[in-house]
Amino acid sequence: MRRYKLPDTVLSIKGNAFQFLNGITSNTLDAPLNAFLNQHGRIIATIRQQKISGDEYLVSVPTFALDNLLKHLERYAKLSHVSMVPGAYSTYIDLDNTQTVWTTEKYTDSVSIEEFVLFRLEHNMPLMGVDYQAEEFILNVHEYDYVSYTKGCFLGQEPVAKVHNRAQPARRLVVRYEDQCLPEEAVKMTSKAPDPASGRLKGFVFVNNK
Repeated sequence: MRRYKLPDTVLSIKGNAFQFLNGITSNTLDAPLNAFLNQHGRIIATIRQQKISGDEYLVSVPTFALDNLLKHLERYAKLSHVSMVPGAYSTYIDLDNTQTVWTTEKYTDSVSIEEFVLFRLEHNMPLMGVDYQAEEFILNVHEYDYVSYTKGCFLGQEPVAKVHNRAQPARRLVVRYEDQCLPEEAVKMTSKAPDPASGRLKGFVFVNNK
């Protein structure tokens, strides 16, 4: 199995976990990916999630975003009487099936950073903190991976629904070859790697959504 460890911290959320997460995240809780947004629909943290028992969920949070997320969630957690503590789990990406592996065991990465970057480009898998940042509007970043329009209310729903129903996001994150980009786009490209077949450089870049 080819695995790469994500630079995340895994939180265990217990107590009133389903109601708490369902009301404050933008996707359904049976989806692999989800997001915590502010009231303007902008990203606080994008996460991976996993239900492990009747009322315990694991969320894998980019470690650099953890403090801001916990500050954001503090008052909501108190009202909902949930506990949020770092767990013993780590998250890995299995490159053979593109799935998230949740485990308490420690593994040595069996793929290089360069191989993982190419894998992410081939599977359209941007990372927060690398290819997009906090405060990015969620619909600019693979909206159908992170947003459900049928789950009911969530924090940030109003601006998200307004853009989805009445317009379109001003820009979107895509994988593109560098020689296809405008000069101002090319300098902002992230996760760049040469395509094995053509040798052309490609990466993630925000482009105008026309």
